[in-house]
Amino acid sequence: MIQVIPNIAAVGDQESQGKRIYNKIYIVLDDDVDYNTLPEITVSEEARTCAALTLKDGKGWAEINFAKNTAGRTSEGSQGDITTAVTNTLTGTVGGHRTEVDNFLENFVGRAVHVVEVDRFTQKKYILTRPYSPMYISAFSGRKNADNTSTDITFSNESFFQPLEYLGSVTNAE
Repeated sequence: MIQVIPNIAAVGDQESQGKRIYNKIYIVLDDDVDYNTLPEITVSEEARTCAALTLKDGKGWAEINFAKNTAGRTSEGSQGDITTAVTNTLTGTVGGHRTEVDNFLENFVGRAVHVVEVDRFTQKKYILTRPYSPMYISAFSGRKNADNTSTDITFSNESFFQPLEYLGSVTNAE
């Protein structure tokens, strides 16, 4: 399918201001996704959406609460000799030195996850991954000093895919 190059209009400051990612993100392990049923994905000139991921029985989304205004997302690409290298990241800071943070780091760094962020102003949810193209919990940096006790956590992947509005729910396991 040939894509038409879209016109990209200018936007006002309200659309481009920073600190739009809400402090809550939601993740689910890629292992917990039921790939027997793939979500409908729409990518057109009018919409970029992803229906709900189907999760295996008893599985659900986990909620991570970043410290206020610390979450940030980047997507970078550069053309090489043969192909383009792309890196997408989401980084945020969790506060405190807590058991759940230590357990998360010890058990889930390097694991494949799907990530949903929420726009602080519109409350729309955006999924940063696609089926078979998860992000990985790729880095962390903890500190306990005179300034604060916190840990930066980074999720990343090397996919061309850009975020889609997520139409599913992000409920915990029952």
